Amino acid sequence: MKPIELGQEVLSAQGQILSRSAMRIGRRVACALVAVVFLLFAAISFHGFLWAFFISVAGLSYVKASLCVIGVDMLFVVIFAALAAWSIPDVVEIEARIRRDRKLVELKQSIAVTAVTGLLLGPAGRFTGRKLFSLIRSFFSHSK
Repeated sequence: MKPIELGQEVLSAQGQILSRSAMRIGRRVACALVAVVFLLFAAISFHGFLWAFFISVAGLSYVKASLCVIGVDMLFVVIFAALAAWSIPDVVEIEARIRRDRKLVELKQSIAVTAVTGLLLGPAGRFTGRKLFSLIRSFFSHSK
């Protein structure tokens, strides 16, 4: 492949990695926001019902019913905080990283070959080749 095509492949893979990473981070932020919402507003929405439920159905005292409500809130906080902290790259992101790394190696090799070819076939290479050829020819022509 040509260096430009390899460079485009590398940039394409890097773009895919960045977009997938951004999606993964976005999901983590969304889960963290849900955890915060449950931490702050679950007390408002379900506390009255849960408190009454623990008092009337379970027959608990006011203190024990309050502790049960706090326990349910903390359960939601732990679940969604764990989901927010869980960050595993998906298969597409892993494949894109592998493809990017391979294309970077190919790009480096292609640039090295291009540089050596340009050096050998360029003006400096032609000048050096002529001098070397004339030196070898003069060595064999004077040996008679």
